[in-house]
Amino acid sequence: MLSFSRLRAGISSVMVKALLIAVPSGLIVFGITAYLSNQFAAREYKKHYQEKANLIWIHIIDDIEQAMIAGAHAFILNTLNLYKGYEEIKEVRVFNEKGREVFSQTPGPPDPRVEETLRTGALTQFHKKIGHREVDSYIIPIRNKPECHQCHDKTEKVRGALLLSVSKEKMKEGMAQLKRRYYFLLAFVFMAVSLIAVFSANRLVLRPLRRLQKGTEAIAKGDFQHQIPAETRDEFGSLTAHFNSMTRKLRNLFEELDQKNRQLTDQFALSSISQKEWQETFDCITDQISVVDTQFNIVKANRAFRKYHSLPSYGPVDKKCYEIIRTCSRSDCPHEKSMMGKRPVMEERKDAKTGNIFQISVFPYYSPDGDYLGSIFIGKDVTAAKENEMRLIMNERLAALGQMASGIAHEINNPLATISACTEGLLARIEKENIGSLLFESYLRMIEEEVDRCKKITTSMLSFVKRPSDENQDIHVNETLEKAIEMLDFQGRLKGVEVLRNYQRGLPLIRLNEGGLIQVFHSIIGNALDAMNGFGALTLETGNHEGEVYVIIGDTGPGIPPEHANRIFDPFFTTKGDKGGTGLGLSVADKIIKENRGKIDFISEEGKGARFKITLPVY
Repeated sequence: MLSFSRLRAGISSVMVKALLIAVPSGLIVFGITAYLSNQFAAREYKKHYQEKANLIWIHIIDDIEQAMIAGAHAFILNTLNLYKGYEEIKEVRVFNEKGREVFSQTPGPPDPRVEETLRTGALTQFHKKIGHREVDSYIIPIRNKPECHQCHDKTEKVRGALLLSVSKEKMKEGMAQLKRRYYFLLAFVFMAVSLIAVFSANRLVLRPLRRLQKGTEAIAKGDFQHQIPAETRDEFGSLTAHFNSMTRKLRNLFEELDQKNRQLTDQFALSSISQKEWQETFDCITDQISVVDTQFNIVKANRAFRKYHSLPSYGPVDKKCYEIIRTCSRSDCPHEKSMMGKRPVMEERKDAKTGNIFQISVFPYYSPDGDYLGSIFIGKDVTAAKENEMRLIMNERLAALGQMASGIAHEINNPLATISACTEGLLARIEKENIGSLLFESYLRMIEEEVDRCKKITTSMLSFVKRPSDENQDIHVNETLEKAIEMLDFQGRLKGVEVLRNYQRGLPLIRLNEGGLIQVFHSIIGNALDAMNGFGALTLETGNHEGEVYVIIGDTGPGIPPEHANRIFDPFFTTKGDKGGTGLGLSVADKIIKENRGKIDFISEEGKGARFKITLPVY
């Protein structure tokens, strides 16, 4: 296994990879060079051989011409035999201008190419075999020179032809020997260049690479003190300098990281303590708090939440919010409302099982990147506060009823006096047996009208004293406003006051407790009447706008002083302490309207009266 690993490492080394690239590349270069050199040598050798053959036939023709001029024909055969003795020359034949062979060492068959050469006067070259040997044959025209005109017609351009055949074997042997020399020389050059390249690569490339390899191995082992000596100024020298610089920076970086790691360890310890303190603080809050994700899963919950819903004290809740929170359902979930609108939701819900009333507050929360993660649920038990508020409201109503008592008693006494008079008259008529049907009917109708009047007064009083905890109902704003006006009229507080009504017809219904709304109207209109001291104009206006119904109540009193404008809704703030004012009327009115998701606004200028606008949502 070890030897295989070493072999694998050796194969993966840079040296082997360089050789795997250099050797094939060198062989390819060697092959291309050898091929091109061989082609060049062959071409040059053939050129040399061609020049040699050209020189031979020039000498032969020159000797033949000298012998012909001298008239020594026998010398021509001796010349042919002489040249025929050369190893390369295999055939020498002379033809006259008729194409007939006239001189030769060994006569041969006629050749039609001779006639073509005589006709064209151009050199003819071709290949053929003499026996089993390949030869290059040349048919050279013998020109008719001026010194030959004494025997030949000077009009003839060619007076004969020479057929010369030269063996190719010598040329092939020379070329083969030349190839061997070239191959040997190229192989020697290739080996020398390869050795020089390997030596140079080892010294100039591999040795610096090994030093860099050892440096990286040292750094991998954590030795950041290791430095590599820079021996050259080339790219490897620059790389070595950068490597040493990187090592120093890494050493500094790891020292900083080590320091930061110690700081993080300390911070983590502090964070653990802080998280524990946060959890303890989280659990000390008596309100129910939980964190709900986008899938309605309860992610975290404090001790109060777990205790109220009978959950384990520790560990994940692993339930949906609508499964355990009894104050909401899947179809009416405050978390879903907050998630859909990406806004806080505040509602009051009643636990059907315990009867407790909770102020539910749901706030969306986001990641540092701004992604919506879920909501934070806070449930505050406001049962005791609600009971106190209800007692406060009822006390305010009772105080108002005390102020109304004399006026209402007077209003009830008047119809009762009429009923009594009608009853006495009827009894007297019955005793005298003098009862007419028309008179009897008239008395009965008067009694019915007065009874209806008393019933109306008592009904208005019952509506006013109705408990705020009673069920909400659909209410016509105009009708409820008129009931509040009638109650004030029963007290006789509208005498001398002009009531100006501007009611919009067909207003949509609103849903809330009628007694609470009458109390709101009674408090605001009562303050307006007190401000006008029983004389002036009271303006009543109703309408709706963008899903809301509004009521405007205006007076022509002295207005609200600027120093009192920010305090009129504060509990127990009153300017009528000497007249029995409690300072709770507007405070309770503002609370009732806000609990029903409405609001009260006012505009006032000193000396020009005040205008209060009550706005309530349409359901």
